[in-house]
Amino acid sequence: MSKRDEHRNAVIERLTNKAGLRPKIDAFCVECIYDPYSEGTWRKQVTDCTAPSCPLFAVRPKVIHGE
Repeated sequence: MSKRDEHRNAVIERLTNKAGLRPKIDAFCVECIYDPYSEGTWRKQVTDCTAPSCPLFAVRPKVIHGE
């Protein structure tokens, strides 16, 4: 497993260990699009997602200005 995959998996595990639906949605988006070696945090990368056909697109986590 590459360092990139290890980092992404650590973020996913941290999110899925939280209670509630929101962390599970966040983890799904991280698994789909997050690249720790690309610019921006996982939340910024997910905010910039361009896959409107994804069933979770409307509820994906987004960066709030100033965050």
